Amino acid sequence: MPYHCDFSPGQKIYLDNPGSITLITLVSAGVGQQQQSSTQVHTGPWTETPQIARVSNGVLLRCVAAQGTFFWQIQGMQIEAAPTTAWVADQATPMQATELAPSPIAPMPPMPPMAPMQMGDMQMSSNPMTLRMGKMTLGLGTPAVNTPKFCTQCGAAIAQGDRFCGSCGRQLP
Repeated sequence: MPYHCDFSPGQKIYLDNPGSITLITLVSAGVGQQQQSSTQVHTGPWTETPQIARVSNGVLLRCVAAQGTFFWQIQGMQIEAAPTTAWVADQATPMQATELAPSPIAPMPPMPPMAPMQMGDMQMSSNPMTLRMGKMTLGLGTPAVNTPKFCTQCGAAIAQGDRFCGSCGRQLP
């Protein structure tokens, strides 16, 4: 039988024990977003109702199963094994039985290719990645053709093959 607990506003923890596996699922839902994180541990069948204890940095889960007692710590959307010494028995409460386990989140469909953008005298394209502003073209994977070069010190235009800037005299790389 699955169990659940409201961890924080918009965040729930689900525990299930199908066969010999303990399945822990965290579900976080807010306006326009939903996240889900799960982990499976081979524990054997449970022999007691799972318990939860709230601690300053999250919650602790305790499951007593055929193969022993297991502890997990949950912080945000992370699930990790916790040491036995972390358990705070005086703050523990049994988890509530639930009829439904969370359904997996459907994967997002692939994004369509980005159409080239026109912005005045500027054009951008994603395949191949290029950006053209006036007479200057920048791109990845393709050499720029007839792209003017400029001095990094004064900004004056320099010709291909120049060793020094004709305006300020700076040595060029």
